[in-house]
Amino acid sequence: MQLSHACSSMSAAFDEPNLIVSAGLVPAVALAEQVGIGDLARQGLTVRGDAGANAGAKVMSLVAGMAAGADTIDGMDVLRHGATDVLFGGMRAPSTLGTFLRAFTFGHVRQLDAVASRTLVGLAGRTDLLPGIAEACLIDIDDTIDRVYGASKQGAAFGYTGVRGLNAQVATISTADSAPVIAAARLRKGSRNSGHGAPRMIAEAVATAKRCGARGTILVRADSAYCSARTVAAIRRAGASFSLGIGMSKPVRAAIDAIPGDAWTRIDYPWAIPDPDTGEPITQAEVAETAYTAFTSKPKQDRVAARLIVRRVPERNKDKLQGELFPVYRYHAILTDSGLPLVRAEAQHRGHAVIEQVFADLKASALAHLPSGRFNANAAWLVCAAIAFNLTRAIGALAGGALARAETATVRARIINIPARVARSARRITLHLPKGWLWATSWLTAWRHALAPAR
Repeated sequence: MQLSHACSSMSAAFDEPNLIVSAGLVPAVALAEQVGIGDLARQGLTVRGDAGANAGAKVMSLVAGMAAGADTIDGMDVLRHGATDVLFGGMRAPSTLGTFLRAFTFGHVRQLDAVASRTLVGLAGRTDLLPGIAEACLIDIDDTIDRVYGASKQGAAFGYTGVRGLNAQVATISTADSAPVIAAARLRKGSRNSGHGAPRMIAEAVATAKRCGARGTILVRADSAYCSARTVAAIRRAGASFSLGIGMSKPVRAAIDAIPGDAWTRIDYPWAIPDPDTGEPITQAEVAETAYTAFTSKPKQDRVAARLIVRRVPERNKDKLQGELFPVYRYHAILTDSGLPLVRAEAQHRGHAVIEQVFADLKASALAHLPSGRFNANAAWLVCAAIAFNLTRAIGALAGGALARAETATVRARIINIPARVARSARRITLHLPKGWLWATSWLTAWRHALAPAR
């Protein structure tokens, strides 16, 4: 590619009043209005004073800005340019949105959590966001450290990753045919351990999944940081099954050592997967299972009898190898009450890694920054980011095809952030979009579905 004209013969001016950068916000905002995000926020938030006035419009502005790619409060100005005031009303200035967020207390963040949960239920009812959820669904819970660069942010501390940050705990819902959506998101102090608050979040996520249409098996997946008697009890109270990583304690190692040598089943991966400890590609492994009772140090009613499924891979760390007299393995164990056959149950647990894609997606968009010095403002920002994430997923589901399971960055690039020229004639508005746009059919499909009357 090269310029077709000499630089000296070209000029630029920001003077076109009829352009809009993110034409895909039209179907996105239409869908948001149909599921009532603004109304839910207006009715559910009780932020006091001038900061809390028009809460619905402010939440809608935050969500729309994040859907368009804004990752800071100042970045919300992406909504105020060109012809956006022709297509949208109720937009708020970044300074107003910042004041609104800083007025949040912990109770207001919990109210916003309820808005996010009801929004997801509405999106699942309005779009094919979670196909197959009536038969079975998966809930994944994990946390991530969002790095910050100043000690002045409330709650910032050095966590398990060794970097200063705030801890974001997220629970997702997915099915065999869908990409994950966020059922719950909560900001915590950077030094908080992973499993803190997990029972409550799991209960909320399972309840949300059921309101989204889950009628069959619900499986909760998590890594070993979440494997506790309280977590298992919460999962069972919620009516779900569990598949949890479990640490290599002495009782677990003893149970693994008791597995007969002929009980191991070889599995070959169709493509190499990274080893969770070394990052080295693995193409084959062996799995086996045994009965196991976990949490034996707890009272009898808190002990859990379940399947212990173990995957072993040959040790590649030369510092740990002592010759070729016998093979040396590394073991990864999970505790589960899943009724699937051994190989399928182990593969299903490895699918828990999908939540890392959600974290990467969030950090590449709205969660690239936690913009305020106040903890509750950042907590509210995280919840708005979750709402925007789910809204973008829903637009991808409306567009169909590969976009139904694409990352939100892909949906944003192909559906939302498309420039258009706004033309007005005979009391009608026409959006003129780029000719030859490869995803024009998908865009128009999302447009038709989003602007169609709600069923």
